[in-house]
Amino acid sequence: MKMKKFVLIFPLLLSAENFNDIAKSITNSLNYKLAQKDVEIYEKKLKAARAKNYGTFDFSYTYVRLHDNPIMKMNMPAAIGAQNAGSAPVYPLIYKDMSAEFQAGEKNNFSGVLKYSYPLFTGFAITNLIKKSKIELMQKKLMLKNVKRVLLLNSANLYANIYALNAKIDALNKAKKAVIQAKEKAEAFYNEGLLNKSEVDEIDAKYYEIEAQIQNTVSQKKALLNSLSTLLNKKIEKIDGIDIPNLKKESIENRPDILAIKENLNLSDTFIKMAKSKNYPEIGIEVALKKEANNISLSRNNYQNRDKSYAALAMQYNIFDGGEKEANIEEAKLFKMKSMIYYQNYLNSALTDYKNDLLTLKALKEMYKSAKSEVRARLSYYEYIDAKFNEGLADSADLTDAIAKLAEARAKKEAVKSQIFFYTIKTNLDGGNSF
Repeated sequence: MKMKKFVLIFPLLLSAENFNDIAKSITNSLNYKLAQKDVEIYEKKLKAARAKNYGTFDFSYTYVRLHDNPIMKMNMPAAIGAQNAGSAPVYPLIYKDMSAEFQAGEKNNFSGVLKYSYPLFTGFAITNLIKKSKIELMQKKLMLKNVKRVLLLNSANLYANIYALNAKIDALNKAKKAVIQAKEKAEAFYNEGLLNKSEVDEIDAKYYEIEAQIQNTVSQKKALLNSLSTLLNKKIEKIDGIDIPNLKKESIENRPDILAIKENLNLSDTFIKMAKSKNYPEIGIEVALKKEANNISLSRNNYQNRDKSYAALAMQYNIFDGGEKEANIEEAKLFKMKSMIYYQNYLNSALTDYKNDLLTLKALKEMYKSAKSEVRARLSYYEYIDAKFNEGLADSADLTDAIAKLAEARAKKEAVKSQIFFYTIKTNLDGGNSF
């Protein structure tokens, strides 16, 4: 029987998750997986941009049926005789306009082309397009790290609140136990005629009040556990205690979200270069194997040469666009200025949040010292009132009040401790470090 009890209890012990376990589960979050897909998408975009460096092979096959057979019309003067006037032996010829029609093709026409096109020069547009894709991919990778940072932050907040509720439940259960003991004493005093019935009822009322608080707190804890489970995409049934990490040195400029925003400065430089590339001509080559024929297999052409293969060099240059190129360049420059302002503003806000985190953490540590002292004082006062109650020198209202305030002080102390845990993690994460 003892072994069976061990088997039943041991899995429950294993189900408790400490925060290190929670942190390892972050990558299982659907939000994290969604951000991972963004990275994969931009990896493909970079691959597509690089492919432009290699040119393209294209194949086309067309069939055209004409309504009528192609006709070649010829109009030309033809000599039809000679005039009598003139000196022999040369006589002026007499001409007449003559016209003739010849079939120049068939109704059925087939064409097959295999061609290779390559951009020799694009004004560095392709080079900058690839650079743009690299920067965007880097941003997505940094944002993936930031998603993990935010998920850690949200998980730490939920974990801290669940811990505080666990502590509150524990404090209330201790209060409930103390009330039960007080009730047993009160009933004994009442049976001996040393206490009024109202005193017993007072303790009964406090018992049911504490029981209701326990049920309400348990419900709140279950709701937070559900939220944590949803966040991690993993069932969390219970959590372990808290281990407050060390506060690390600030390195806020290495925060992934700040680095991602900083990359906008590099991205804006690329936009400027891409806009300027329109000032250059575009030069490309095209080489093609081409056949035109009158049958599907492209093996017969009764009127022209089948082989129409060619090599071509083309240049395109815009002479006038109404000022569009200049407007695009100015737009890109303004985007860079905007990116610089946004980056500085974001960095300043992040630094302010970090400094405020430090102030909050400092205040919480002072509150924790006070909370520990309050617990000691409330415990001492409860023991004093309990002794007085045993002697008949304190009523049940005093005793239940002392029990309730001791439970409140115990819960508050652990709640403050949970906030120290959360704000230490928040300060580390906001400061550009791991938790």
